Amino acid sequence: MAATLSTPRDLRAEAVRFLIDAYAGVSVRHGKGLPHAQAVADVLRGNGSDERTQLVGLLHDVVEDTARTVDDVREAFGEAIAAMVDALTEDAAIRRYAQRKRALRSTIVAAGSPVVDVAIADKIATLRHALLTGSPLSDRKLRHYRTMLQLALAAGLATTLCAQLEELFARLAASIP
Repeated sequence: MAATLSTPRDLRAEAVRFLIDAYAGVSVRHGKGLPHAQAVADVLRGNGSDERTQLVGLLHDVVEDTARTVDDVREAFGEAIAAMVDALTEDAAIRRYAQRKRALRSTIVAAGSPVVDVAIADKIATLRHALLTGSPLSDRKLRHYRTMLQLALAAGLATTLCAQLEELFARLAASIP
């Protein structure tokens, strides 16, 4: 049964508890896991996104990174949240990186806003972390990010977030000797 909490703060706290439990004992790359989830939700909050979108931002990687399933998300947070998390989750059955990312981008764009907002906020949080820590990002990941940015712009979605992502790409380019 989906959580029936009274306030957005309660729902966010429940999502954080869900994530702490989900990530317990799970090894994630530096800059991922709960800190990344919170950074994505913070980007969305800073952009004026509603609490539901921020919640999806918190939960967007949990199915990919942990043993949690979309059904677990549905049980805890309801169908609408689960459907958005599902749209943001790669199809693990697609082995080749380029094909998997192409399918993911297609699903995200087809879902529209606010799923695209979360996807762009995810990239903003990752680029901010990389710039702050000096962590390298692979060329293929950056190509995926740029392609997602172009698709969002072409669809007229997440324009404010897209502008922030473009600015981060410029900063990243300027930081490379």
